[in-house]
Amino acid sequence: MITERVFNSFLLLALTSITALAQQISFKSDADKKQVSLGEAFTVGFFIESNTDSYSIDQPMKYPSHSGLQIVGEQRSQNVSYVNGKGVIEDGIVLAFVAEKEGKYRVGAAKIVVNGKTYTSKPVDIEVKGTGLSHSNFKNNSTQPVFLQSNVSKSNPYVNEQVSLSVKLYVKDLSYLNRKRNFRQGKLDGLSPKIVKSSPENIKQELVGGKQYFSEEVARYYVFPQKPGRIEIDPFSVDVIMPTTFGGEAVEVRSNAVVINAKALPEEGRPKNFSGAVGQFKMNASVDKKEIDANESVNFDVEISGAGNFNAINLPQVKTSKNLEKFAPKKRDAFKTYDSGMKGKIAEQTVLVPNFGGEYTISPVEFSYFDPVKEKYITLKSDSINLAVSGSKAPKSDVELASDDSEKSSDSIITDKIEEITNDVKEGKSAWLWVTGSVIAMSAAGLFFMKKKNNSSDKEEVIVPKVKPINEQNNFENYQPKTEKQKFVLVEKTEISPNSIKTDLDELKLKIFATDQKEFYQLQETILCNVAMKSTNTDLANFSDANMPDKMIAAGISEPVVEQWKLLMNTARQSKYAFGGLSENLEEVYEATVNVAEELIK
Repeated sequence: MITERVFNSFLLLALTSITALAQQISFKSDADKKQVSLGEAFTVGFFIESNTDSYSIDQPMKYPSHSGLQIVGEQRSQNVSYVNGKGVIEDGIVLAFVAEKEGKYRVGAAKIVVNGKTYTSKPVDIEVKGTGLSHSNFKNNSTQPVFLQSNVSKSNPYVNEQVSLSVKLYVKDLSYLNRKRNFRQGKLDGLSPKIVKSSPENIKQELVGGKQYFSEEVARYYVFPQKPGRIEIDPFSVDVIMPTTFGGEAVEVRSNAVVINAKALPEEGRPKNFSGAVGQFKMNASVDKKEIDANESVNFDVEISGAGNFNAINLPQVKTSKNLEKFAPKKRDAFKTYDSGMKGKIAEQTVLVPNFGGEYTISPVEFSYFDPVKEKYITLKSDSINLAVSGSKAPKSDVELASDDSEKSSDSIITDKIEEITNDVKEGKSAWLWVTGSVIAMSAAGLFFMKKKNNSSDKEEVIVPKVKPINEQNNFENYQPKTEKQKFVLVEKTEISPNSIKTDLDELKLKIFATDQKEFYQLQETILCNVAMKSTNTDLANFSDANMPDKMIAAGISEPVVEQWKLLMNTARQSKYAFGGLSENLEEVYEATVNVAEELIK
């Protein structure tokens, strides 16, 4: 009997030990967010985790300390999950808190006694910022069962600074959120708005005027003030089906008006290349290859990334050295308006083609923007890029030789040639000296003879009578050079008139549907050259892509029109390198060409 009693006691002790070892119990705390806006509710859950439900709670959970926070809700929570094939039971309560002042708060440790053992959770720290909804906005609404509220993240932003505009619906009864209909947007005059697709799970509990409400964000925008001064945002409205004696009735709920006082961007320190971009940005410039052959294309890419008003960004122009041909850039936008603002990047790719071999340098590009946080202008500058191009070197420009020679006398030209030969002789390059020397000597003698003859003709003009033709079939003598003094007159250039330009534009419109796009671009290039020469009173001999923009600006043409002219001209020139076309909408190109032509010749 004693042995059996000892054995049963031993067995009971072993079973108790195995049960205690099999049970794994813990107690934890978990917050849904650690940073909230003023007036926004947040929840902290306190959970018992165990691999079995055969435990007993000897003492209920003791609420944690929560100085400065108000408990606005409480609910029971149970959940079963499986980890590595083993079930875990999570059982506890979730408390909702709201702070009425901004600052840092701590939800203290909670205690509970399970199976005779005391468990303590970890404290939770919460930061409350004063960028949310102000309680003063709700003085007239805190007694209403349903109301609509508009709020901006910043009431005194800079021009072009992005500002968050939130429209929320507040209800005391959660079912009212499913009864809203026909949301109507207020006027946003003086603002450039971008609509944000809000997250689907945006229902929250918030304390308004000391009373608990459920809130749902009906719409969110990011707006960019377009002018300094007072900008008023009109009320938004939505219909809510409210219960009445005779059923449901649609009631219009209107939000409050919001006022923004936009500040002008400072004039002090504003860079010349500033185009209006406001935000925080980075810039990157690169080429796809640095070693190429002559007449081979290279892609130069400029990319601006960051957050801010991408609509006001003008990417910097690429400056290249001589004999490095540049074509119209292709722009690519990859920015989007997210819940946290407009973010992304904008890029341009410019095709460069070197005409000859040698070393080429792509000058640094600069981009300037205004940082509203630092309240100052920032200029980003890339590094210069060197290209090594293999192929024949560039010869002396015929244009440069012609312009230089026109300013020199015939004697100075001969002197320069003699000096050049002398240098070659010093370097040992005299193999061709006799041939070249003979040619120059003959040229000098001819020039001397012509000078002497011209001088004598200036003193005395010899008039030779006309000789009649021998017969009607032989008029050869009529075409013999006359010895009297000749007067040479420049051929009169074709006049460029508004009527001729209009005729060319009408023909350009017909070429939109031509089989070969190059016909369109060739005529477009001619039109752009003509209107530029007409507006600046420049003849074809003095026309060049490099000097025309400066001449047009000097003639009073606005910079945007000049920039559009340059873009269209580069695109027209690029067409000769584009196999299969430029993939452009020629109707839009035609309209742009008409607009530029009208601005230049008006």
